Amino acid sequence: SSLIFFILIASVLVVAFVTTLLFLYSRQEKMIFLGEKLDKNHVFNFPGEYEERFYHIEDGIDLHGLLFRVKEPKGIVFYFHGHMGSISSWGQWASIFQDHGWDVFMWDYRGYGKSSGAITAEYSLHDDAKFLYERICHEYRDKRCIFYGRSLGTGIASQLALENIPEKLILSTPYYNFEDVVSHQHPLLPVSMLLKYKFRNDLHLKKVECPVFLFHGTEDDFVPYESSVKLKKIGKNIDLTTITGASHSDFASFPEFKSKMKDLLE
Repeated sequence: SSLIFFILIASVLVVAFVTTLLFLYSRQEKMIFLGEKLDKNHVFNFPGEYEERFYHIEDGIDLHGLLFRVKEPKGIVFYFHGHMGSISSWGQWASIFQDHGWDVFMWDYRGYGKSSGAITAEYSLHDDAKFLYERICHEYRDKRCIFYGRSLGTGIASQLALENIPEKLILSTPYYNFEDVVSHQHPLLPVSMLLKYKFRNDLHLKKVECPVFLFHGTEDDFVPYESSVKLKKIGKNIDLTTITGASHSDFASFPEFKSKMKDLLE
């Protein structure tokens, strides 16, 4: 009887474990992509000149972005934001580039902001990025082009830079690869079994032909600073700016970031 009881308990635990894994696998998009939805009539309130853009991708999918403008721009910064919020909060960072004479295109991923649809596969994010790049940067074909990726967006920016070589690839708080950072956040889960999204910065940065500039704070508890240390070792064209004491969200306020960005943009 004790053996039967043990088998029953073990069976219940196995079923519970498998059920939990299936639940996590099916819900991972809702756990990863924490986008804020905006009404189509939402009015943005950013300083300076900017215009809204909508791009029809396929049936049911329209992507929304903002093109921030300056007079006589040096070129365009193609901006890939993080996993939370929408342009309504990310748009404030456009001024970093505008202050140095650059236009900025910032877009919301599927299901974020005024962009329709939903993210169901990694390839769709890369396809969307390529689609928008071809249209936006066509307008700036005689100008300079920089890719800037932030957190989640670093993996999208780095892959786009493989075939569409920008002047510079700037990555702030980048992960080594997505599996690595999710394993850091959830060390007890079999992440390699569950995760559909790979975002292989480690593979991309081995192949990119443009100069790469990394920014990372030593107190980042979301994407460990060691991620950038490992990425720097991948290629000779990779530069790392260490921001001592900075966390995942406050690094842009540190003088090391401002000084280095001024050098890169001017």
